[in-house]
This record gives sequence, structure tokens and C-alpha cells, in this order.
Amino acid sequence: MNNFDKIYFKSKAVGRLSSQSLNELKSTLTEIESRKSKLESEIKATNEQLKKQESELSWINWFPLKLFFQSKIESKKQAIAKTSEVLRKKEQDYENHTLGLEVELTDQLEAAFGTLDDRFSEVLNIKKVWDITTSQSIDRVAERTVANNVIERKEISLKRTSNSKIQCDYKALHLENANGGDLHIFPQFLFVDSGDDFALIDLLDVDVEFTLTNFIESESVPSDAEVVDHTWAMSNKDGSRDKRYTDNYQIPVVQYGELHLSSKSGLNEVYMLSHPESAFNFKEMFDEYKQVLASAGN
Repeated sequence: MNNFDKIYFKSKAVGRLSSQSLNELKSTLTEIESRKSKLESEIKATNEQLKKQESELSWINWFPLKLFFQSKIESKKQAIAKTSEVLRKKEQDYENHTLGLEVELTDQLEAAFGTLDDRFSEVLNIKKVWDITTSQSIDRVAERTVANNVIERKEISLKRTSNSKIQCDYKALHLENANGGDLHIFPQFLFVDSGDDFALIDLLDVDVEFTLTNFIESESVPSDAEVVDHTWAMSNKDGSRDKRYTDNYQIPVVQYGELHLSSKSGLNEVYMLSHPESAFNFKEMFDEYKQVLASAGN
């Protein structure tokens, strides 16, 4: 394959993706996560201390010994009570550091997000979804193919999920990401989580483009996809069979839909879906939801 320019569909580093309008919220979430991590370590250490104290009390409280260690037994009991109280307060503090976002939606906005969620349900039923990570132009003559470019893709899953960093009444529309942090669509922002860092992108800053594409499918054709043509594994310039290859065979050309999610801050992800109509309906409803969201903010 000739070394034509390769296009990478990969978002910027998560730390640089957030919308400026949501930087303050991100800072608050970061502080909460840092405090929660510290509390988790403290709770673990206090639990170990409590177990050790209870073990020591159990040993000296054994009948032959407790007659000689009454004062020590009482001291151990007081220490256990004190450690238990410290543990209780730390656990309460940990619960208080679980951020509950008060997402207030107008009736119109809630109805619109509900419809977007319905369109996502249709997308969940699609048989195959891939994350496209690269696209590269090729020399059709040299490669003996009718394809204009070759892509790298990885099959991914879509689902609804909750996230430990974001606690609200709405489950996120979750899109796995093969080469970066997963995408979580909440009612007012897109949450990108890479494990050690995260980003918050205002949904008004997110653009979704739909493209209908004919793809030469070398793998199994999904049951919900439409085969629109066939080509040859080795073809001439006009697409006809190259008869020089005795083991030449036909390959189906399948019509897929592509969704390109982008933002000015650097979001850049492309998904290929085996059922174009469902993908298009989701894109249309996403645009409509943004309009309702924008009017709600005015």
C-alpha cells in the first residue's frame, strides 16, 4: 500500500477537552474525587486498626486471662469505641463527598431528552457498531480495488450507564471509545472519562454529522444491513473482475451510516453503524435537543 496521508479520528487529550463554561464544575468534581480517594485510604486504615483492636480484646478477654487484665480490657473497649466513632465519621464524610448534581430540566427539555433517549434505544438495537480510528487514501490501481480508502475500525458497545463521578437522576447514553476515554451523554453535557482524568463538554458545543457510506465488507454482513452491490477482491480500473487471479471472488458492498462527533475543544470521534436509518434518526433528534437546550438557557 502506498504511503498516502492517514487521517486519525482521535480526540485531544482529555485534560484539554472541557468547555470553558464547565471548567468550574470540573474543578469542583476533581476536588471531590481527590478527597474521596484520600478518605478511602483513611477508611481502610481505620478498619484495619479496628480489627486489630478487636482481635487483641478477644485474646485478653479469654477466661483464664481476663481475671488479670480487667483494667486493660476496659481500656481496649474504650479504644474500640473511639476507633468505631472515627470510622463512622469518615464513612459519613465519604458519603457527603458523593456529588449529586441537581439537573433541573423544564418539561419541554425533559420531553426532548426522553425522545433522544428513545432514539438511542433504536441505536442500541443495531447489530454492529464500530469505532473508526483511522482512514487512509489508497492507490486503487496498485491495490487492484474499487475502494477509495482503507479504514481501521474496532467493534464497540453502546449502553446506558451511571458514573461514579456524576450522580444524577439520568443515566448517561454511553458510547465506548476504542482509542480514548468513553463518551457519556448527560442532559446538559458530554462527559469523557479516561480513568485518571475527565472532561465536561457542553452539549451545545458538540456537533454530530451523519454520512451515508458504501463499504466493501470483508467480514460477515450484519443482519440489519443492506447489501447494495458486489465487487471483486481483485478488480480492474472499471470495477470488473481481474481475470488474472483464478481465486478471485466477490465481496459485498454494504450501506452503513457514520456519526462524526466533534467539538471546537478537540472532540473527534467517528462511529460506523450497520443500520443507517437509526443512526440518522439519532443525529436528527440530537440536533433538535440542542435547539431546545439552547432556548432553555435564554
